[in-house]
Amino acid sequence: MRNLLTVVVALIWSFQCQADELQGVGIFQTLNKPWFLTALYTAPVGTESHESASAVAPQRLEFKVVEEKISAYRFRQLWQEAFAVVHSDDVWTTYAADLNTFFALVKGPLKANDHLTIEHDGDAAVVTLNYREHARLSASFLPLLVSTLTARIAPIPELKAGLMGELPASEAKSLLLKYDRGEPSLRRIAETARWLRRKDSAVSVQASAATDLQAARVSSL
Repeated sequence: MRNLLTVVVALIWSFQCQADELQGVGIFQTLNKPWFLTALYTAPVGTESHESASAVAPQRLEFKVVEEKISAYRFRQLWQEAFAVVHSDDVWTTYAADLNTFFALVKGPLKANDHLTIEHDGDAAVVTLNYREHARLSASFLPLLVSTLTARIAPIPELKAGLMGELPASEAKSLLLKYDRGEPSLRRIAETARWLRRKDSAVSVQASAATDLQAARVSSL
């Protein structure tokens, strides 16, 4: 029964998002260690459009955890390392409020099959974790994350290729099958929903941004 309800929740989510078009799926990994399967969706483009895939505005960026556990600290560190490759310290500082909220919503370790989504919604980027809304950030936050992962000098070239739909068809199909199979259980959905009621003090991203980002930049050289 619980497995059936989990499927129902996932189907409802997929129906709500069916208007978006999948651009690509890739693996977010560092040093050959996979952390997430990542999918990028864009708004539908008419068949007459001559707009390139790279020029289409992102609509949704999804992450499904493939590692057994990812601590809140490690989650933040992964993004610090990615930003260090692409952006100057000023970008991290400019988006400090959004980043602070983004990291603070992870109030415990992420676990295998957890589903994290950042989706464009009018003048905001809505962050959901296991199908529950956890935060609303500035509309520019989603393009920021996408541009970070798909930059000319990308922090994870294999991930960029996947998100841009540039992987061989067989590899892309295999990743998509793995992506579609992973779903959080109802128990896990309820567990992460309880994070919304916790009033833990958020870790201050802005206060430590310069030091942390510089350290990440040095380690990436």
